[in-house]
Amino acid sequence: MTTRKKKGATNRTKNSTTISAANVEQSARNEQVAKSKIKAMDSPCCINFHSRRYRLTDADGCSGKAALDGLVHSGLFPDDSAKYVEKVSHTQEKIKKPALEETIIEVYNGGSHEK
Repeated sequence: MTTRKKKGATNRTKNSTTISAANVEQSARNEQVAKSKIKAMDSPCCINFHSRRYRLTDADGCSGKAALDGLVHSGLFPDDSAKYVEKVSHTQEKIKKPALEETIIEVYNGGSHEK
C-alpha cells in the first residue's frame, strides 16, 4: 500500500511538537541560568570560538552564532552589532578522544588579546 503525504504535512508522534524554523529562537527557553548578573563589556570586544575536536570540521563548518546570541541574551553586550563585537574568529584543534570534545569561548577587549 502506498500512502502520499499532503504537501506541507508533518509526521507527529505523541510527545513531539513541530516548530517552524523561523520560530526556533523564539521557542527557546528564556529562563535565567546564572544566579547573578554578568558584568557587561565596557568596550568593543573580540570573540574566539575554540573547538577541541576528535574530527576536525571544514573551515566553513564552524559557527558560533547560537552561542553569540546566548552571550547577548546573558547581558554581556546589548547586541552583536559591530558597535559591540569587533571581531569573531574560530579555531580548532584535534584531540585523541571524542569524550574530551569541548568548545571554549574567549571574550576579550578589542585590539588586544587580554581576557
